[in-house]
Amino acid sequence: MKKQINKRWQSLLLVTIAAVIILGASSSALAQKSMTAKFPKPDFKAMEEYWEVTDYEYNYATGSVAEFSVVAKKKQEKVPRYWVITWRDDKGVKVSSFTLIFEAYNMKDAKIGEPVRGSSYAPEQIQISKIKSVVVTEKEDSPWAWNNVDVSDTLFASLSDLNR
Repeated sequence: MKKQINKRWQSLLLVTIAAVIILGASSSALAQKSMTAKFPKPDFKAMEEYWEVTDYEYNYATGSVAEFSVVAKKKQEKVPRYWVITWRDDKGVKVSSFTLIFEAYNMKDAKIGEPVRGSSYAPEQIQISKIKSVVVTEKEDSPWAWNNVDVSDTLFASLSDLNR
């Protein structure tokens, strides 16, 4: 009799723990979506010639550093990889500004129409209520960027030459 009661309590305890874990994970996902909803939708007009933006999100679950990510599809073979994303208050004053980057290693084999993720830092959570506009503008690419140098001539190729 005692074994049956202990097994029931163990089962109940396991079910309770599983429910708490599931609820915690789902509330975290909901919190991320609600966080994204609190910011104004970013103005991606500057990117439209080169990219079709399909999704974006803010991530505050990573710890002390907030992240902003964009999923976009290339519209052309060669596209700018560096962009500036600026968050401004209701008076137009810059609250935060960071570089949004589509990494070369993600872009190397990406085909036109294939989704690629770009990432940036994001403003701190305490700044959310101040932000009234979010604008993305093109940043001049560095000489090592995708537009100016063929990826096969960069680090990827030089690493393969080490064995020669």
